[in-house]
Amino acid sequence: MTPVRKAALLVTLATCAAFSSSFSGRFVFDDIHEIAENPGLSQLWPPWRPMVAGNRLPARPLPYLTFAVDRRLWGVEPFGFHVTNLAIHVAAALALLALARLTLDCPRLRDRFGARSTAMATAIAAIWAVHPLQTQSVTYVYQRIESLHGLCFLTALAAFARAAHRGWSPRWLAACIAATVAAMASKETAVVLPLVILTWDWCFAAEGRASALWDRRRWYAALAATWTVLAVQLAAQGSKYLEFRTAVRSPLEYAITQPGVILHYLRLAFWPVGQQLDYSGWPVARLPAALPAAAAVLVPAAIVCGGVLRRRPWAWLGAAFFLTLAPTSSVMPIEALANEQRMYLPLAAVVAACVVAAICVADSLAARLHADAARVHRLLTVVVGLAVVALATATWTRSRDYASVDRIWRDVLAKDPDNYRAHWALAAAGDDSGDLDAAVAHAIRAVELRPSARVLLDMAARRRATGDAAGAEALCRTSLELQRAALSPDDPAVLATVGDLAVVTYLQGRVAEAAALCRDSFPAMERVRGEDDATTVAALVILADAEARDGDAEAAERMARDAFARATRPARGDDPMAANAAVVLAAILERNGRLDEAVAVRRQLAVAAERAFGPQHPRSQEAATRLAVVMAAQCTARGDHAGAVRLYRLLAEGFERSLGAEHPETVAIRQRLAAAEAAARQGR
Repeated sequence: MTPVRKAALLVTLATCAAFSSSFSGRFVFDDIHEIAENPGLSQLWPPWRPMVAGNRLPARPLPYLTFAVDRRLWGVEPFGFHVTNLAIHVAAALALLALARLTLDCPRLRDRFGARSTAMATAIAAIWAVHPLQTQSVTYVYQRIESLHGLCFLTALAAFARAAHRGWSPRWLAACIAATVAAMASKETAVVLPLVILTWDWCFAAEGRASALWDRRRWYAALAATWTVLAVQLAAQGSKYLEFRTAVRSPLEYAITQPGVILHYLRLAFWPVGQQLDYSGWPVARLPAALPAAAAVLVPAAIVCGGVLRRRPWAWLGAAFFLTLAPTSSVMPIEALANEQRMYLPLAAVVAACVVAAICVADSLAARLHADAARVHRLLTVVVGLAVVALATATWTRSRDYASVDRIWRDVLAKDPDNYRAHWALAAAGDDSGDLDAAVAHAIRAVELRPSARVLLDMAARRRATGDAAGAEALCRTSLELQRAALSPDDPAVLATVGDLAVVTYLQGRVAEAAALCRDSFPAMERVRGEDDATTVAALVILADAEARDGDAEAAERMARDAFARATRPARGDDPMAANAAVVLAAILERNGRLDEAVAVRRQLAVAAERAFGPQHPRSQEAATRLAVVMAAQCTARGDHAGAVRLYRLLAEGFERSLGAEHPETVAIRQRLAAAEAAARQGR
C-alpha cells in the first residue's frame, strides 16, 4: 500500500472512530421541520423538485436533494442520515488531505516540505476531521449543508492544485469548475471560492508574475460564471431568507460584534470546551468595549493582506481563513451572530498553520540544539497522535449529546438560560412526550424572550392536525396575547398569529368570528406579509366563504378566485394553501350553479393531491370523492340522470363502507341517489 493510501486509510479510520457515537443522534431543531416534516422531500422524481423544497428555510439544492435520497432510503429514521453525513465528512477530510499534500509539494515549498508532505497533510486532515468543532456540521443532520459545501469547496481547491501540478490540465480545471458549481449549489458562502482559488494560484503557482493569472483568464471567467448559480438561488428563494425579511440588527452592529465572535471561534479551535448548539443569546457588542477584539482581528487581517500582495505562502492560510469566514462574519446581518458550523472550513486553515508552525519550530530546535532531526520529528509525531486521540475522544463525547433532544437543549440552557431557541425546542420535546405543562411553560418563556417565535403556533398546529381545534385555539390566543404586549399590531409575527387563530376558529364552524379577525387585519397582511403569503391567502379564503354564507355570491366568487390564483402561482410551488383555496372556490361555484367550472377546479385539486400524496392517501381519496360528487351534480344538471345514478351509487357504496350506513354524509348521498333514480325513471 502506498504512503498516500495509508494516509487516507488512517484519516478515514480516525474520523469514523471519532464520530461513531453520532449514529444514535436524533433529529433536532431544523432537522425536524426541514427534513422529517418536510413534505417536499417525500418525492425524489423529478430530482429538481426536492432541490427547491424548503419548508420554512430556503432550500439549498444539492443538500436538499441528498435529504430526499435519504428519505427514500431510510424514511425518517435518523440513523441513515447520520451515515450519509459521516461519509460526506470523511470525503471532505480526504479532499483536504489531497489539497494539503499538493500544496506542500508545490515548487515554492517542495525543497522544504516536499519529502514530508504526506505526513504533514495526514496530520492536518486528521486533526481537522476529528476536532470537536466539527460536531455541529456532522452530527447535526441539517448542517450537512455546511459539510457538503465544505466537501465541494475543498474538492475544487484540490482539483485546481492538481491541475497546477499537471501542467494546467484542462481535465482537472474542468473538475475544479464542476466542484465549484456544486459548492454554489450547496451554500451561499461558496461565493468566496473563486477568490480563494485565485489567492492560492497567486501565492503558490503564478510563477512570480501577475501575467500568469491573465494567461488563465478564461478559466477564471468560467469560475466567475458559477456565481450565477447563487444569483438564481437568491432570486428564487429570497423570501425565505430571514435576514432579507427582518432587520434584527444593523450591518454596523453585526460587524462590530463579529471580532469577538471570531476570537471565540479561535478559542474553541485551541480549547474546545463550552461548545453550544445555538448562540442566539450572543450579545451585540458596543463601542468602545469592542475595540480590543476588533484590533486583535483587524491587525492580523491587515498583515495577511500585505503577505498576500507579496506572495508569501504563509499568507494564503490567513487569506483562506478570513475569506471563508467573510460571508457570515463580516457585515451581512445574519439572524444568528455566532454558529460553530461556520468554522467547518476556516478550521482547516488554523490546523494547517499550527502543523506547519510545529514543523518549523521542530526544525529550528533540532538545528540549534544539534539534535537528531529524525528523533525530534518522531517526538512531534507522538504529540500529534496524542492530540488526535484527545480531540477524537472529545468529539465522541460531544456527539453523544445529540442522542437526546432534551439533553442537547438542556446543555444549551445550562450555558445560556435566556436562550429562546432552547426553550422553543424543549417546548416541542415536552409536547411530543405529553408533558403539556412543561411544554407550555417553555413555550411562553420562548415567546417572552423572542415575541416573533412561532413556538405556541407550532404546538397549535399539532393539535389542529389531530382534530383538537379548541386546544389549538387556546394556544393561538396565548401567543397573540403575549405578542400584542410586545409588538405592534402590524408586526408580521402578530399578523401570522391572527391568521392562525382565524383558521382554527373557522375550522370550528365559527365562520363569522373568523372572518371578523381576518377583516380587521387583512389590509395589513397584504401590505406587510405580502399578497401571496400563506397567512394572507388563508384570510382571503375565509373572507370568501363568509361572503358566500352572507349571500353575496358575486363578491364571494371574486375573492375565492383571487385566493386560488394567488395560491397556485408557480413561484409558490406545491403550497398546501392551494387545496384550501380550491375547496372553497369549488363550493362557491357549486352554490352559484357553475358546475362545469367547479368540476374543473375539483379535478385540478384531485390531480394535485394524487401527485403529492399518492392515489391511496386519505387526502387523495377525499379529493376524488368530492370530484365525483360535483360530477354527479353536473350530470343531473345536464339531464344525464343515468350517469348521475352510476356516480351516486358508487359514492353511496364507498361512504357506507368507510363511514357507515347511518352517517349523515352517507344518508345525504343515498337521498341524492334516490332522486337521481327517480329522475332517470321519469326520463324513460
